[in-house]
Amino acid sequence: MAESNGSTGEPSLSQRFDDYGQVVQDLVLHGIEHPSCELKRAVIVDRGTIDRLDFLKLIQGQANSHHKGERLIVIGADQKEKKFFHVENAAEFDPARLSPIFAKYFSPEPLYDIFTMTAEGGETYILIVLGANQPRPILIVTQGDAEGKSYLRPGDIWIKHNTGLRNATKADLDLMYELRIEQEAEKRARQRFEHFKEELGPALLSQAVTATPVPELLVGSRERLARFAQAMMSNGEETRFQMLLEMARESLVVRWAPILVGSKNPHSVSEEAKTEVAEFYKNEFMPTSQSVVDLGMLLVKYAGRLEWLSSVVDLLIEAFETSGSIDRLHAINEAGSLEVPYARPAFEIYLGVRTIAIYTVSRNRLGYLKELLPRYVNAVELQRYTTSLCPILFWPFAGDLNLPDVTGGRNENHWSEGVGKTWGEYFQSREHYLAAAAELELALEFNSYLIVRSKQPLVEAFRSQFPGKYLAYMPDFWRSRLAPAVPMAEVILDSLKAKGSFPSELAVEPLLTDAVFKAMSEVERVSFLGEVLDELHKWQGQVAMSRGAFGYQFSWPGHLKDAVELYRKSIAQSKT
Repeated sequence: MAESNGSTGEPSLSQRFDDYGQVVQDLVLHGIEHPSCELKRAVIVDRGTIDRLDFLKLIQGQANSHHKGERLIVIGADQKEKKFFHVENAAEFDPARLSPIFAKYFSPEPLYDIFTMTAEGGETYILIVLGANQPRPILIVTQGDAEGKSYLRPGDIWIKHNTGLRNATKADLDLMYELRIEQEAEKRARQRFEHFKEELGPALLSQAVTATPVPELLVGSRERLARFAQAMMSNGEETRFQMLLEMARESLVVRWAPILVGSKNPHSVSEEAKTEVAEFYKNEFMPTSQSVVDLGMLLVKYAGRLEWLSSVVDLLIEAFETSGSIDRLHAINEAGSLEVPYARPAFEIYLGVRTIAIYTVSRNRLGYLKELLPRYVNAVELQRYTTSLCPILFWPFAGDLNLPDVTGGRNENHWSEGVGKTWGEYFQSREHYLAAAAELELALEFNSYLIVRSKQPLVEAFRSQFPGKYLAYMPDFWRSRLAPAVPMAEVILDSLKAKGSFPSELAVEPLLTDAVFKAMSEVERVSFLGEVLDELHKWQGQVAMSRGAFGYQFSWPGHLKDAVELYRKSIAQSKT
């Protein structure tokens, strides 16, 4: 029976099993020496033994070797005696027991398969197959001592050369980079090596898809991150997914927060502080935050688990709250360093969350919005005196923060500020993005209208109970047409009629919204939607006139028009 930690090959598992058995049989019984195959009569993997540390060194050396094919390690065979020996401790080589050991000592973990084999004489032996494509260089990250002597040291890179082990040379590392890392990624890895060595306990940047997540996936090639994420999603590997998010949190929260703490006086800002902030923001915060948003986008694209998206949003919300501490950044800006505008980090997180939400609409996977719409954050502002909670998908910024100018339209600005360049491929075109954004705008405006303007007793009680929740919203329709929002309006109308309630996945306050609409008759529900649509159209025209322009010519189509007429009729009747 064979068990694997993720290494794959072309032949079937049963075919590989038979092929390996024949190869090992020939090597052992004929006493053949081969640089890609190591024979060990016995290995004890118990903690604290020299045997265990030598075994780890052998695994590392074989995985780092320059051999182009697979590498084999046979436990239970002797080269000189040309025979097999029964392995009494075969259970110690169960992948479930070895993987935590490898994860503790190696970064990243090698790719391997483990086979429990039976020789022709009936002896049980263990075959470890190290895949041809390893995420080299694989480093030692944990000290390994036994009997008062150090056998493994953090930073060691052992490599198998011919039939012996030696420390990797600069030439070995250069060859590994040449074979495994794209030229640009390699350049970036070498520039950051010293920095990551302190933080990660010496580690080189490996961009390959590995069995165990490594922080370098978050700052390297986005294509490699995508392949890694696809593999996790297809295999349902939640543990690896959560590990990767925890590594992202190290940059976005744990290490970012202390950087934002310091004097508010611009005259006390040193050149070292300016450099530290700029380099961390450019080299870690930005690529890591984009990677987390990438994970969210991929989950929506491949219809991944809702709870995984929830974890992504949790992290982005925490990163936004951390980035809301802008006094230190403001002082640095005042001191003349403008590389990190004081509200920009929070804006980038907000932009990422909005992009995920708009993508869910563009793919018509509205169920994911239930993990995005109800998320509140503290609004970012200088000199915050009171707590003001705002849905992150609204506009969680207050006051003059020198953020991008949105006089041309919020969604148009967001596309040009980064969405188009970073995630444009998900939307096919700018027009598709703006259409989906308009649908989201309508859902946000409906929520805002209900909670801010409705005179329903339940809503008034909510406003009284939660005065710190700010839900006033200025939709983007003062610069864009209403027509692209029609599909979202039809979704809401269908739910109000067929289900007797507003779609829960589109609600900022699901419990409140559900209770309000279930207390209404169908006519009242449809009339309320007509009210929102009619008032939105009127508001659009009024804003256009105030700016010296003509409003867009538009009327709600089909049953939406009927809803508007129903509302107008009810207003006329109330006046008679």
